[in-house]
Amino acid sequence: MNSQANTPQARDENSNSDSNEQRFGMVVDRETDHANVNTDFNDNINVNELKNVFERITDAFVAFDPLWNYIYLNKKAAEIIGRPPENLIGKNIWEEFPEKKDDLFYQSFFTAMKEQETLTKEDYCRPLGIWLMTTMYPSPGGLSVYMQDITERKKTELALAATREQYRQIVETAQEGIWMIDENNKTVFVNQKMCDILEYSIDEMMGKENNYFMDEDERELSQQSLRRRKKGIIETLFKKFITKSGKHIWTNMSANPIFNEEGEYKGALAMVSDITDKVILQQQLMNEQMNKQKEIAKAALSAQEIERNKIGEELHDNINQLLSASNLFLGHSLNTDDYKPFIMKGRACVNEAIEEIRKLSKELVGPAKAETIGLIKTVTDLVNDIVLVKKMKIKFNYSAYCEEKTNAGLKVIIYRIIQEQFNNILKHAEATAVLIKLISTKDDLILLIKDNGKGFDMAVKRKGIGLKNIISRAETYNGNVEFISSPGKGCTMQVTFNLSK
Repeated sequence: MNSQANTPQARDENSNSDSNEQRFGMVVDRETDHANVNTDFNDNINVNELKNVFERITDAFVAFDPLWNYIYLNKKAAEIIGRPPENLIGKNIWEEFPEKKDDLFYQSFFTAMKEQETLTKEDYCRPLGIWLMTTMYPSPGGLSVYMQDITERKKTELALAATREQYRQIVETAQEGIWMIDENNKTVFVNQKMCDILEYSIDEMMGKENNYFMDEDERELSQQSLRRRKKGIIETLFKKFITKSGKHIWTNMSANPIFNEEGEYKGALAMVSDITDKVILQQQLMNEQMNKQKEIAKAALSAQEIERNKIGEELHDNINQLLSASNLFLGHSLNTDDYKPFIMKGRACVNEAIEEIRKLSKELVGPAKAETIGLIKTVTDLVNDIVLVKKMKIKFNYSAYCEEKTNAGLKVIIYRIIQEQFNNILKHAEATAVLIKLISTKDDLILLIKDNGKGFDMAVKRKGIGLKNIISRAETYNGNVEFISSPGKGCTMQVTFNLSK
């Protein structure tokens, strides 16, 4: 027999061991009662074996008596609490950890004991700094608590929730409508922007087929589009929808099919932008361009009629008269012996008619054969002809102009514009001095015509076809026409031809 068995220290250790066994026995009684185990089994249960079970489980387990004294805690519980079991058994939890009494997590202990009902909670334990899933089993004899550290799982859940919230914010704040349909073409998701575009609420759109928001023609096109989606085709579509208020709108839709892991079609996701305003603006621009082309065509026809009338007048009033006079002189010479003076007069009339025809032809044709005539030479001749009949100082500056780099068609356009502007100056400006300037730059050719005439008010719309002819001619070679004028300040016209286009 061991001699130490009767020492005071041994008796104290035995006493503590007996006390611990008694306390754990109380726990065993409670736990078997929770499990509704029959009396026979309870009588035969091995306390040490069950204690080993509690020590092996991965969950933390703590038991309290009705006065909140620790009866038992396993190793896992001791790890979480941060105190060894022998330092806590028999001690009051609120005296050992007074800061826990007011924590919401531990408040649930009181709730379970008060209501005497099993309670399970997932909560953050602030004193321990971890997340716990706790199940509390109350009884009149105390409280048994199972605790599982779920901090890692909770971190994953919170990170996933944060990611979902980010995606939700992205979806809800997107400037495009987001629309998802299932394999039956029924709406399963829309963001707020999509609802704003179609003027429906989310609840009103959910479950509806996308062709519900289309007219008959668009529905047929939509069916064709869906057949392409099922083949895996991604495309951008120009789609028309009808809003809740009945308004027809145009959208730009990027449609993407959705397939599961087995390759089965499960629906489609679309990004939708309302481009109605853009379509209306484009249509207005097209209408304006068409109207402008009509105006240009009218101006061209009107100019042709004016030129034809002018040719007719020249032929009838001038050349025809000269030829008629020549015919009379020649006819009279046949009936007189002194015929020579009449032949000379007839010849003079023919020569004058030839000169008039030359002038008329020169005015109509311009520098068409640029390689032989040239723009500078033709404009110089035009200036000299005007100076002969009008008291006007005209300066033609072409020192910064490179004629070799200008094609023949553009030369004709420039010559016609100069003619047209001189017609305007001679008819309306009452100018005494005019400057013509041709300038070549890297990308542009600039024509400048400036006079010191009476000018005009640019705020007043001009009704003449002269300015329209100038603008229409310039546009054929990417030309931009600018006028600067005011009453009494003369007029400056600048035509810039962009040669880089």
